[in-house]
Amino acid sequence: MALASSNSSINREASASRLAEASHFYYMGSTKNLFEPTQEKGILASMRSLTRGVLRLFNQQPSGRDWRSTRQIIQDFNRSIALIADIDALIPSIVDRIKEMFGTDRVVLLHTYLDSTVFSLAFSSGYDPEALADTHLTTRDRLARWLLTNETALVVEQDQEVMRYLSAAEREMLERLGVRVCVPMLAMNRLTGLMLLSSTQKHWRLNEDDLNLMLMLLAQASIAFESAYLSQAQRDRMRRLYRAERLATVGELAASVAHEIRNPMTAIRSTVQYLLNEFDDGNPKRELVHGVITEVDRIDRIVDGLLSLTRRAEFTPSKISISQLIGQLLLLIRAQAQEQAISILWEEPPQEIYVMADAPQLKQLVLNLVMNAIQAMPNGGLLQIDLSVRPQTLGLSGEKDWTVISISDTGCGIPPDILDRVFDPFFTTKSGGTGLGLSTCYAIAKQHDGDLEISSQVNEGTTINVRLPLLRH
Repeated sequence: MALASSNSSINREASASRLAEASHFYYMGSTKNLFEPTQEKGILASMRSLTRGVLRLFNQQPSGRDWRSTRQIIQDFNRSIALIADIDALIPSIVDRIKEMFGTDRVVLLHTYLDSTVFSLAFSSGYDPEALADTHLTTRDRLARWLLTNETALVVEQDQEVMRYLSAAEREMLERLGVRVCVPMLAMNRLTGLMLLSSTQKHWRLNEDDLNLMLMLLAQASIAFESAYLSQAQRDRMRRLYRAERLATVGELAASVAHEIRNPMTAIRSTVQYLLNEFDDGNPKRELVHGVITEVDRIDRIVDGLLSLTRRAEFTPSKISISQLIGQLLLLIRAQAQEQAISILWEEPPQEIYVMADAPQLKQLVLNLVMNAIQAMPNGGLLQIDLSVRPQTLGLSGEKDWTVISISDTGCGIPPDILDRVFDPFFTTKSGGTGLGLSTCYAIAKQHDGDLEISSQVNEGTTINVRLPLLRH
C-alpha cells in the first residue's frame, strides 16, 4: 500500500511537471516554433499548432492515465470550438465547457477586440445582473498589466501581494464578485480577455494541474475568439464594399442614361402641358392629362435621385449641434406622429455633441430615417431616438471618436433574408416607393466619413445607427 501510494504521488508529480512544462513551452518563449504555421495558414492554424505542440510534449512523456486524460480534454475542447465562427455563440460554448470541466458555477468573462482598450462584460453565469454593473477593465489597469506580464493565473487567496498591488477599484470589483481566480486569455502576446472564476461552494479550489490546464484551454479559446472576430470583421468589410460597388454601378448607369431620359421627358411634359390648356376645368380629360404631367415629374425625381448617389453635391460642412438638429426635426414630424398614435422618446444629453457636417444633407439623412420609422408603424408604436458618443478605442493620433444617432421603432421589422438588401437602389417593400431613400442616406453618411448600421427583428422593430466623426470642442 505504501508503494502504491508512493507511485501515485510520483505519477501526480510527473503529471504536474508535464503540465507545467507544456504551459512553459507556450507562455515562456517557445511560441515561435509553436506558431510558425500562422504566417501561411492564418490564425486558426495557431490554435491547431498550439494543440499539436502541447500534445507533442505529452507524447514524449511515459504513458500514464493522467496525461492521456489531459490529452483527450484538450482535443475535445479544441474540436468543440474550432468550427464555431460566430463569436456570440462561441463565448457561451467555452464558458459552459469551463464550468463543466472545473466544477465552477460562477463565471465572468471580460473580453476586448483588436481595436479596443476596454475589457467589457461579454458573458456571465451565476451572478445577479445588478452585481455586474460597471464591471470592466482597461488595458492600462494593473490587473490586466499583471496578467499580461506574468502570463499566469492570479489566485486571490494565495497572491495577497498582488492583490495589494491592484488599485482600490480593482480590489472592490473582485471582492464584490467574490472572485477566487483570475485567468488570462492570451493570443499572439496580447491579452484578449480574462475569466473571473468563483463558486457558491465554500471549498471550491483549483490546484496547480487545473490552473495549467485552464491556461492552455483559454489560450486556445483566445485564438478562437480572434479568428471569429476577424471573420466577422472581414464579412462586414466585404458587405460594405459590395454595397459601395452596387451604388457606384447604379450611379454610373444613371449618369449615362439620364440625359437620354430627360430630353424626351422634357418634350413630353411640354406637349402635355400645352394640351392641358385645351381643356376646361370641368372637362374630365383635363384630370387625365394632369395625371400624365404628375407621372412625368415623378420619373424626373427618380432620375435625380439616382444621380444623387454618385453626384458630388456641394459639400459645405459647419459645426452642428446634433441635439438641436434632432429637436428641429421632431417639430416637423410631431403632428404626423400624433395622428398615427406614435409616442416619441427623446432625451437630450446633458452636454452638447457636435459634428462637422453639411446641414441640409444631414437633415435629409436623419429626416429620411425618422420618416421610415414612422411609416413602419401605421397603427401606432414607439419612436425612440438616442444620442451617444463612442470614444476612440486605441488612442492613436489619427483615430476618430464617433457620434452615434440611434433611431428605433416598434414596427413590423425587416425579415433577415432581405436585411442586407435594404440599402440597394430600387429595393423597397413600400407600395409606390422608389427604393432610393436608404441608398441616398447611405451615400450621405459615407460623404461625411460615417456609416449606417441596421438591426431588425420581425414584429419587434428596427434600429438604425448613424455613425459620424465627433467634433471635439
